Amino acid sequence: MQFGVLGPLTVSTSDGTPVAVGGARLRTLLAVLLFHTDEPVSVTRLVEALWEGAPPKSYLSNLHTYVSRLRDRLNLRIEHFDARFRLVLTPGALDLQVFRDEAERARRTGDPRHYRAALEQWRDRPLLDLSVPVLEPEIARLEATRLTLVEECFDAELAAGHGAELVGELQATVTGHPTRERLWAQLMTALCAAGRPADALAAYRQAHATLTETLGVEPSRELRQLHEEILRGEPPTPVKSEFPICQLPPDIPDFAGRDRIAADVADALRANGSAVPVVVLTGEPGVGKTVLALRVAHRTRADFPDGQLFTRLAGASPEPKTDAPAALLRAIGVAGPAIPEDLDERAALLRARLAGKRVLVVLDDAASPEQVVPLLPGTPGCAVLITSRRKLSGLVGAQRFAVLPFDDAEAHTLLEQVVGRARVQAEPGAAAQVVALCGNLPLALRIAATRLATRPHLTLAFLAKRLVDERRRLDELAISGLQVRASVTLSYRGLTAPARTAFRRLGLLGPHSVAAWAPAALLDTDDVDPVLEELVEASLLDPAGLDAAGEARYRMHDLLRVFGRERAEDEDPAADRLLATRRLLDTALTLADEAARAMPRSFLLIRLADGGHHDDPVAWFTAEQNTLVNLVRLACAVGWHREAAALTERLTVKLWSRSEWAEMRALHQLLRDAGDDRIAARADFVLTLIDFHRGHYDHVAAGFERCRVAFERLGDRHALACTLSNQAHFLAVNGEPERSLPLAHHAVELFRAEGDGFGEAAACRGASIVLGRLGRLPAALAASERALALARKLDETRQVALALTDVAWTRLLMDDLEEARSAGREAVALFRSLGERSALANALYDLGLASAGGPDALRCFEESLGLAEEIGERPLVAAAQRALACIGVVDAGATLEDSLATFRELGAVSEQVTTLRLIAQTCPERAAEALAEAELLTDERDLVGKVKLRALLALCTTGATSVW
Repeated sequence: MQFGVLGPLTVSTSDGTPVAVGGARLRTLLAVLLFHTDEPVSVTRLVEALWEGAPPKSYLSNLHTYVSRLRDRLNLRIEHFDARFRLVLTPGALDLQVFRDEAERARRTGDPRHYRAALEQWRDRPLLDLSVPVLEPEIARLEATRLTLVEECFDAELAAGHGAELVGELQATVTGHPTRERLWAQLMTALCAAGRPADALAAYRQAHATLTETLGVEPSRELRQLHEEILRGEPPTPVKSEFPICQLPPDIPDFAGRDRIAADVADALRANGSAVPVVVLTGEPGVGKTVLALRVAHRTRADFPDGQLFTRLAGASPEPKTDAPAALLRAIGVAGPAIPEDLDERAALLRARLAGKRVLVVLDDAASPEQVVPLLPGTPGCAVLITSRRKLSGLVGAQRFAVLPFDDAEAHTLLEQVVGRARVQAEPGAAAQVVALCGNLPLALRIAATRLATRPHLTLAFLAKRLVDERRRLDELAISGLQVRASVTLSYRGLTAPARTAFRRLGLLGPHSVAAWAPAALLDTDDVDPVLEELVEASLLDPAGLDAAGEARYRMHDLLRVFGRERAEDEDPAADRLLATRRLLDTALTLADEAARAMPRSFLLIRLADGGHHDDPVAWFTAEQNTLVNLVRLACAVGWHREAAALTERLTVKLWSRSEWAEMRALHQLLRDAGDDRIAARADFVLTLIDFHRGHYDHVAAGFERCRVAFERLGDRHALACTLSNQAHFLAVNGEPERSLPLAHHAVELFRAEGDGFGEAAACRGASIVLGRLGRLPAALAASERALALARKLDETRQVALALTDVAWTRLLMDDLEEARSAGREAVALFRSLGERSALANALYDLGLASAGGPDALRCFEESLGLAEEIGERPLVAAAQRALACIGVVDAGATLEDSLATFRELGAVSEQVTTLRLIAQTCPERAAEALAEAELLTDERDLVGKVKLRALLALCTTGATSVW
């Protein structure tokens, strides 16, 4: 297919047969895509083109329908990604493409034939038969480009000695554009070449009259000089313009990614308004600002037919470039003696020489707005593209684009382009590790990829292993003139002394965002904002938005952090670094203590003073969790184990309430190896408790016994009470209620002696569970109601909810289903309000059993299962799946066998018995075997197992009858 937009929109086959494209919107969509061939076009821009004003509600589906019609009718390749469409054509299929390609060849070679080949593509005004308002600015630019190309063509043909043949064409062109001085000069030169100097002088008089009457200006110096040469009888030489000019360094062939930002920057440069578009690309060192700027500059060359100027401003160096205006003036042909000494005069002359031109000015590595302003053109038609490590916040009217590190796909693309796809795909894990260790930073990736490309024997795994060591990572990321360290050093040296100190100390933290309190503590100042602003302005610190608590956060790229730590170790005494870290730890402990004391007490072991005030402590802990975890690690590393334990306790208040077992386990494993007996014992208790909740029962019995012995030896009665209460619960659910009851009673006594009403309530609940297992239901109910009374007296919502679950369970054992459901619903509502997950999951399961035979049971079990799977509580997952199997919403046979396997692995005898009896009901071929095994394991005193089985069998009567 062949397409034409330089005139009426046309579509034809390769042999020239016209192809009709019906429908105004379909033709408009095709026109917009053709105008942006090989460039992504946003859905927003396409919708704006297709529907003036508000689009219909079905605009998106309509757009996809139109795109499909174009694909089908014209056999077009239209790609769709990231809410953008891109039309891909074969070379030579579009007249606009041919025009641009031939114009590029003409400007490169100066050959008039290429100019003529480009101009021959024009049939009339672009899209003459369509009205597409969104394309009008581009059409206007395109017409201006064509006129400039016409003038360049005349220059080339005059220089080739074809002046006499051009007279008629030039006269017609001047008539259409009487204020273009370049055309008048060309006509005068052609007339002289044809032996008509008198007509050339007459042409000058006509030009003079037109310019003075129409514009009120005298002819330019160049035109006047040509007139004087003709008057003196000197044969005029063709006027040699400095334009077009291209100073752009070459584009990088293995450019990767950046499609969206490149398209957006190009659109911003093409903006057709009353002001000069000024676009600033900002970003941290090594992020690829210059590479992106050059890619965009080369892509938009056709939009700036008078040329592209390029200068490096050395903004990151200690001595930024100061003679840039003079350099640009020399580039456009101003001789040395004609360049003014005064900076303002140089800027004025530069604006004058660029007036009326369409030139792209690329200013690389700008230091400040003051350095940039004298280099800005003054009239529309030109555009300015700036790269800078600084935000250039004082540059009024500029449009800024943040250049970020690659995403993973872009990073892998660059790696494959430089190293080779086969090598990268042969080691996918190592490739991902290299990308991650380079922080997706383009400069670092290019260095790493180049090292691999120049050393075919070097594996990606070997390089990744060397990059893992932070202390030599920057040494590895250097090859020839490319060095990450050198690139960052330039920015670092440009900081003030306080900002350098802050940068170094922030490097001591881990790879995560921080709120302002952290750098304030590191610097020991109450006013840290100016320093943070300077680091942000220098692109050495990135704003990371607001956290869940509404605080502004900041993030440092991983390689910058490595450099900062390196500088800290070289420049700061160890004592200073240690003191800064201690201030940070103390501040974190103060803030964490305030937040923890404002939360409901949820963890039995931790007793904090009352009176904490915090608007949203959970949000604060969520936002600061990474920072706090890293500080615990730092504190352990330098031997501050008590401080590490204190901070861990505050964080555990939040972690336990949200069932974040993995985070708790990692912290307490650190503390268990701290070398302090009390800290180690308390950490061991938490780890054992986590195993209990997650169903890792093979470690639990020995763990609780080990903790009991340790706390008795240490004389820590409160921790001993916590251990006994949980140990009693564990023994009860694992078939040893007689052994557990003395432990439960002892825990109640110890908590009462310690004056811990919260602990006493929890221990009473534990005793209630044990008594229920023993069938002593009135005593179990009394214990759970005692726990409820204590919780209500303490006004502890979570304890009230927990006590209600025990009341509900005891009522279920007593077959008082209405009271069980009432207490269970209240408990569920309270847990929901607290954001609890583990306790809510268990309460929902119990409520489902109490609701067996009713419509709420299925909903309770399904939600309980979802929560249990999220937090990894295996016993509850198996129990909830078993209940759903009874109802009939999952395959009963397979599900019950899976549940049985889990309970066997956990050693939960009572649950095994219940599951075996259910299997006997649903699987005839397994019935005898299952019943025989159940009889061997059954404890006739196990009332809990009997009640669960009764409830689950009641579920079976309301489930799918085909199962049973």
